[in-house]
Amino acid sequence: MYQNKITKNVISVLTALTLCFTPTTIFAQEVGSIINLEKDDPAPFAGVLFDKHAAAKLLSDKEYNQIECNLKINYEIEKIKAKHMLGMATIQASFDALKEQNTSLLKIKDAEILRLQELALKNPNENSHWWLGGGIVIGIVTSITIFYAAVEVGRE
Repeated sequence: MYQNKITKNVISVLTALTLCFTPTTIFAQEVGSIINLEKDDPAPFAGVLFDKHAAAKLLSDKEYNQIECNLKINYEIEKIKAKHMLGMATIQASFDALKEQNTSLLKIKDAEILRLQELALKNPNENSHWWLGGGIVIGIVTSITIFYAAVEVGRE
């Protein structure tokens, strides 16, 4: 087991050293060349001649640019969707909170109405005899006042 550790460490160090000192230029690709042609040159038409490497680079750049553009478009679309979904969720949460608040207030008002109704029915106002007596007294006073005013007007 100890020898396994040493072997792994030696292999790790050798791999790291190999990667550090290996020239990276041997992995580089050859850059293509572009040649301009004129009308009288031995080509059948005027234009630009590309070698294999330059043509492959142009084609891969075109594909890469299309993929990159599609990724950016999809990213922006998803970002806008997420922003709108966040806005909708915020509005929905606000709506739900206001709905709950309204429901709670209505329950409180209904409970207060029931409490006051029970209170009014529990303690009925039994002052009808006072109203009767007050009405009779006011009626007699009003009649006497009218009679006195009529007599005084008749004397003059």
